[in-house]
Amino acid sequence: MKFDNLEYRKTLGKFVTGVTIITTCEKDGTPRGFTANSFTSVSLEPPLILICIGDFNEGLELFKNSEYFAVNILNEAQVDISNLFAQPVKNKFEEIKWSNSKFGVPIIKGALAWLECKNFDQIRSGDHLILIGNVKNFHNEGGYPLAYYNGNYISFNNETSLVNAMEKDSKTIIGAIIEKNNSILFFDDSKNNILKLPVIGENGEPSNTTKLVSKYSNIGLKMSLDFVYSVYEDKRLDAVCIYYRSKGDETIPKGYKYVKFNDINWEKIKDKALVIMLKRYIEEANQGDFAVYMGNETTGLTQTLK
Repeated sequence: MKFDNLEYRKTLGKFVTGVTIITTCEKDGTPRGFTANSFTSVSLEPPLILICIGDFNEGLELFKNSEYFAVNILNEAQVDISNLFAQPVKNKFEEIKWSNSKFGVPIIKGALAWLECKNFDQIRSGDHLILIGNVKNFHNEGGYPLAYYNGNYISFNNETSLVNAMEKDSKTIIGAIIEKNNSILFFDDSKNNILKLPVIGENGEPSNTTKLVSKYSNIGLKMSLDFVYSVYEDKRLDAVCIYYRSKGDETIPKGYKYVKFNDINWEKIKDKALVIMLKRYIEEANQGDFAVYMGNETTGLTQTLK
């Protein structure tokens, strides 16, 4: 049997993990950090934890030789921070609020919990370095953790927040992701340089699937709402958003166009929640393995369709 690396990664993704930012400082005091979900407790006596750093991590030598480092456990509202520190971006700490700890390492403001650790031991294993820390100081707050499952962020508070949103007088936006030949149908608002999906309810008008289909049928667009794809509360819009998957045909109404997955100009999609949703859609379409999402505009739970 040939070892399938993609299937192996998907299998590992079935394990739910927390999300942490590991931080330390260079000798001149410059803060450094990266996103990690390979963090676990090792021992209570003495209090030891471990993290794993990949050989590809540009901060490997710094963390390997650091005297102290911190583990910042993120809360459910810190998706942007997780994404920021997962990228090779300079001056990351200028984008967030943080402070120096007792032992001179960065503590991220608003983290659900943090632990300051002294570099205790190191183990080389495969293409990673296992760094073991002796916990010298720690703190925790109330709230919900940011978690990662099956390639997506999830929140343990989605169900409550979504039910609350449905009970409020929030507007309901219903839309469709219409795909044909690895392309997605957008309304091209060239005047405002914006790409939009077909939706109803964004201006507070009554909305349901029948009204959505009827609205676009009147301009010559046929759609069949095959499967629910995403249901989430968008606090910025004060709305509950429901998007369906649909297959496109040859009809293209005036002002609309199909855009190939690889040609989408993400800067023309002003709603970050839509960008996150569509990038997930493209990834799942390429794999032929779709999931249903429920949560809010940044974090939620996905359930793969079988």
